[in-house]
Amino acid sequence: MTSNAVLAALAATLVITGLLLIVAAWTRIDLLPEPPAGRPRRHLAQWRSRRTLLETGVAAAIGIAAWAATGWPVAAIAVAAASLALPRLLGGRAAHRRITRLEAMEAWTRQLADVLTTGTGIEEALLTTASSPPGPIAAEVTALRRRLEYRVTTEDALRAFADDLAHPVGDTIAATLIVASQVRGRGLRQVLTALAGTVAKDVAMQREIDAERATHRTTAIWVVVALAAFVGFAMLNRTYVAPFGTPTGQLMLVLVVALYAGTVLWLHRLASPAPRHRFLPEHRRRR
Repeated sequence: MTSNAVLAALAATLVITGLLLIVAAWTRIDLLPEPPAGRPRRHLAQWRSRRTLLETGVAAAIGIAAWAATGWPVAAIAVAAASLALPRLLGGRAAHRRITRLEAMEAWTRQLADVLTTGTGIEEALLTTASSPPGPIAAEVTALRRRLEYRVTTEDALRAFADDLAHPVGDTIAATLIVASQVRGRGLRQVLTALAGTVAKDVAMQREIDAERATHRTTAIWVVVALAAFVGFAMLNRTYVAPFGTPTGQLMLVLVVALYAGTVLWLHRLASPAPRHRFLPEHRRRR
């Protein structure tokens, strides 16, 4: 087998790997799934560190392979960066995770309202719902239960709970419960039920918006697929891309990579929602 054939095979492998990663991101198949919900934050931090280390190692290996196949340092850096960034930019997992967490907040609010029908107090109801919380917010609800068990005041525990959720809906739920714990009046169940209904409408609206934004992600994916196909074609025609091997060609390659990266980032921005600001001050700063 000639050296050109080896390089062509290596380039084809890189292209196929990249396409598989893009397809996995597009279909929201997580090659490294999240650990079971409800684990302590220490374990989650360790898992994320291992995941980051693994992703960095894979990106470095792909970059080295690209350098060996082309001899171009710019291509090596671009391919390694793309293998890290593209699954995050094109996958839509952040939007999916945001919606599922919003649904979990709705389900937990309804669960809390149902428990309050038995006449239990707010603290008892919070501890009861923590025994089987919705998966996407299980860690936050479990942390709330631990704070209450360690005799943290209800207000401080709920403010910390809002910080853990880091979402305006979480602030609304926490503020409602804080006021109810201070006033100790009736009607909390009806308020929580109405709040859950409002959150359900927000979830439906977010799903419609995400479906519209998915068209921008699809456009970005086709841009990347077209670029990958061109790279595969170019690697099979080394004479065609020989000018990129010169210092001037490497500078031009930097410009080409920057233009494609800017296009993908722009499409990602169109497909991403604007940040929603909280209204409760962060509890740590407040203290």
